[in-house]
Amino acid sequence: MRLTVDQIVQATGGRMLTSHTMEFDSFGIDSRKVEKGSLFFALKGETTDGHLFLQDAAHRGAGGAVVERPAVAGTPLTLIQVQDSLGALHALASWVRRNSGSRFIGITGSAGKTSTKEFTAALLGQKYTVFKSEGNLNSITGMPLSLLAFHQEECGVFEVGMNQPGEISALSKILRPHIAVILNVSVVHLGQFSSIDAIADEKASLIRGMPEGCSVVYNADEPLIAKRIQAAGGNHISYGMSSEADLQLSSLQLRGVRGCSGVFRWKENRFEFETKLCGTGNLQNIAAAACTSLLLELSWEQILSGIRNLEPFRQRGTLIETDGVHIYDDSYNSNPKALEIVLKLIEKSDGYKRKVAVLGDMLELGPEEDRFHRAAGEQVASCGFDVLITAGTRRHHMAEAARKSGGPEVFETADSEEAATVAGRVVRKNDLVLIKGSRGMKMERVVEAVCILHF
Repeated sequence: MRLTVDQIVQATGGRMLTSHTMEFDSFGIDSRKVEKGSLFFALKGETTDGHLFLQDAAHRGAGGAVVERPAVAGTPLTLIQVQDSLGALHALASWVRRNSGSRFIGITGSAGKTSTKEFTAALLGQKYTVFKSEGNLNSITGMPLSLLAFHQEECGVFEVGMNQPGEISALSKILRPHIAVILNVSVVHLGQFSSIDAIADEKASLIRGMPEGCSVVYNADEPLIAKRIQAAGGNHISYGMSSEADLQLSSLQLRGVRGCSGVFRWKENRFEFETKLCGTGNLQNIAAAACTSLLLELSWEQILSGIRNLEPFRQRGTLIETDGVHIYDDSYNSNPKALEIVLKLIEKSDGYKRKVAVLGDMLELGPEEDRFHRAAGEQVASCGFDVLITAGTRRHHMAEAARKSGGPEVFETADSEEAATVAGRVVRKNDLVLIKGSRGMKMERVVEAVCILHF
């Protein structure tokens, strides 16, 4: 959207200190990434202060800045002073949302947010013009910036994430979703929350900002979520493998890393589907997208056609075939539940000489992180992997558990760079190689290294 200075001042409750650029159509919080003519929000964090980078933002082409204190004299920017720069970012995003007649979908969960966003946007795109938030911009700053990038398409699909208690509720009140999609709950972020129930409460708080009469899509296979949504009342639609689900996944035919097929059961009707995507995690995400599509009145013909055409996304379950080596690239992120799902997926994949797992640390798991990594090592062994390469400071717990289970040959490495070196030496033709780890582990380095050696 193109916003005038007057609109920004009105929305944020600020006052204009200097006037140069009078309209803005791009917005940012990182001076290194500002676009020419953009509005830079000078945010104060625990370790950084955006006010120290105003000159850098101006040098890189920003046209204006939202500040909490007057800038150094001579800064060639339109300056708008507010009490709280983050609050101003939220207020401006809320203003954009209030002045839109579009339909908004918010998606949250411990895993699968980005995939579900992409699937939902792809299905809805058969009937509507659709905006989707970029990448995984879902944080307390990322989601409001996504709203400011919205171009008034008929539908907007947004991820809603969190790192600390209270963030999803705050973002819900900004987004005010017409459809709230709640996927799952797992121990990811347990380091910031007192319990798994506290995480479930946080995820369920996505409904707090919803306008009256709107709908919730939730996973019937997740008891912690189902209990909270049902207790809240209102309009809701569930999906899952449970017989209690409104949209039930059944008759599943899982072909390992080669995709799957099955049946949707919906209001006494059955609809057969087929997808190139694989694993029960992806099927759950597809079902969530299908529920959202039904609420927005897509036909089953459109939904099934859209599902057939869905493609896996880079680093989120992509099968790469290189000179006889098959890499299952799931390197973008990891948590105990997601890892368990993909290990079982690889277990069911036949036709390979060996199965190799290259696994980085799972982060933000709190005081029980050692237990979760030991369980992962046991799962690697029970799923029949021939080789395990662990990476990170928690590597020993996973490696030792796998050894004690009498399973794979095990290599321990300090980080993804060392894991890449070991994988390059160990991986052979006709191997199926799973690569996965938390975002901070940068496990894509292993993917790149194996691809280079075997192309």
